[in-house]
Amino acid sequence: MRAEWYDFRACGWQAAHGVRMRMMIMLEDVMQQGGKSLLVTTESGKLIRLDLGSRRFEVLFQHPDRESVFGVTHKDDQVFLSGATFLASGRLCGTQLQDIRIRSPFPPPLRGQARKLMRWFWTELGAHSRVIPYDKPGLHQMNLYGSSLYAAATTWNEVWVMDLDLNVQRRIPLQPHILDYFHLNNVFCDGRHYYVCLNRYAGRPGQGGYAKFDLDWNELERRALGWESHALSVIDGRMFHLSCFSWRSQAQTSHPRKAGLMMEETLVFPYDPSQYFCKDFSMDDEHIVIVGGTSTNREKRSSAAGVVFLLNRRFELLSYEVIPGLGGFNGCRFMGTDYSKGYSSLESDRTALLSETVENRESLPA
Repeated sequence: MRAEWYDFRACGWQAAHGVRMRMMIMLEDVMQQGGKSLLVTTESGKLIRLDLGSRRFEVLFQHPDRESVFGVTHKDDQVFLSGATFLASGRLCGTQLQDIRIRSPFPPPLRGQARKLMRWFWTELGAHSRVIPYDKPGLHQMNLYGSSLYAAATTWNEVWVMDLDLNVQRRIPLQPHILDYFHLNNVFCDGRHYYVCLNRYAGRPGQGGYAKFDLDWNELERRALGWESHALSVIDGRMFHLSCFSWRSQAQTSHPRKAGLMMEETLVFPYDPSQYFCKDFSMDDEHIVIVGGTSTNREKRSSAAGVVFLLNRRFELLSYEVIPGLGGFNGCRFMGTDYSKGYSSLESDRTALLSETVENRESLPA
């Protein structure tokens, strides 16, 4: 079986010269090169598979309306996707998704003036939860634990639990239940607890944080951590997350004008927020990959370039690529082990995720 791949570096040349170059190689040849596969979702509605060894990618899925794809997870060869107004699943067969189903398992929001009127009416009455159904749910990142999918319904300020047929089984509101109050980003489970990433800890741009729940979804703790938080996870007892700085935050916040991967409250890998805005990361035994896009306003992210930072486990930069033509990157997941996404089974006893996540704190970069 032959696969069509695009070369990372060739894409940069194409963008400069207006030429579209394609590269045909055997999929088996890529794997023999020691390539590591990464699933990535994009603002332009694509799911792509990056090969970090050969520095090539292939497009596995394109949303018919080019709606942004955020979350990606898989169970064996079954892949699940989430976007602002949809859920999708398909079977990964060679170089493409087959048997694709796209669902919107919720009432469509009102449009235009009717939506504005109903939102205004319930807001005036202080019935904030009544406002929520009049807007899209804004699904963000999604993970699979046991036989259920867990997604952040960001705009509705809820966590959604779904079965593998994409039916919503449970909606868990975070209080206060106000439209897009926390700008929820992801749900993570370490086998003992659920963690929900709060991009806006106090309901406005600035401090980030998380809410911690037991396995029955009783809230145990809420804590501020970092700023404009994304992709929160707990790995070997340490909390990892991305702290971000968006262009529109400059006049609204007083938090550090820095961005990057944080371990607890230490910035272990910074990047330039004036150039990039990163939303997700993946980690296995050897590498950490951080993905995002070139900085631009929200309306233009589908035409931004994607960016991939490849680090070793000591948080040292090995390489980075800027890839035009795909839109900014929203989510990522290693095809194999990915400690940043948590446990695949809630029934198994908790074991150490890693023998040692990082070296002693004394060895961290300044």
